[in-house]
Amino acid sequence: MTSSAHRSVPAAFTVPALLGVLVIAGPFLGLMVNIPWTEAWQLMTSPEALSSVKLSVATALIATVICGLLGLPLSLYLTKVIDRSRYRKLGLVLYALLYTPVILSPVVSGLALTFFWGRLGLVGSLLDGAGVVIPFTSTAVVVTQVFVGLPFFVATAVTSLRAVPAEFEHIALVEGATPWEVTSKVLLPVAAPGLATAFLLSFARALGEYGATVTFAGNIAEKTRTIPLNIELMLSSNLMPQALGSALQLMSLYLIVLGIGLFLVSLRRIRSRA
Repeated sequence: MTSSAHRSVPAAFTVPALLGVLVIAGPFLGLMVNIPWTEAWQLMTSPEALSSVKLSVATALIATVICGLLGLPLSLYLTKVIDRSRYRKLGLVLYALLYTPVILSPVVSGLALTFFWGRLGLVGSLLDGAGVVIPFTSTAVVVTQVFVGLPFFVATAVTSLRAVPAEFEHIALVEGATPWEVTSKVLLPVAAPGLATAFLLSFARALGEYGATVTFAGNIAEKTRTIPLNIELMLSSNLMPQALGSALQLMSLYLIVLGIGLFLVSLRRIRSRA
């Protein structure tokens, strides 16, 4: 590394920076070393493991679509309406509320979901009276994943929408475009790579959700047992190879998500140069 690279950052920061990388990479290295690679395929394709994968992917996909249906209008409203109005301080309150699931303990999130959607909850009691039960069902898994994934979607979508130059909107409005046309033909196409990243982050977060899911949805085979819950069950049953097999499944899915994310980053750079 040349000396010119340290004109703004002291060279002494190199050691703690490398230690920071080690803190993240080290545990993953330890995990990879201990995976029983000779049995990996058999462990990953066992009936219990495949059942948890199917449930995880299906519920995460549904949750991601819901995050988009709710998060996109919300992000547009926050960035293009509230942020430009006299109620900007209200927007700060909304941002704080929306990001609460990110900083809350997963167990607390699970309790909050129970007291809202549960049979005795604020809304759950009404649904239960109508014969609709959410807790300890696959629907509860989706609800939980939306709860934890929506903040990631909104945070990324808001950043992407704010990066769209206001001049683009002004030109469209001068040309007589309607709000629907400005949104569909200007805002969404320009922010598309960032919005795609928002979907990916929501999907990845939904896949890895554990604490709130086990509190609100339980750990029921073929019903609510996602990959993280299957890992926990295998660990508690002292079945380490099976737990590592499920961990490898989850990491493989994350690698796919990472690959798509890198492709989107490359696409964004190509578009910025065009």
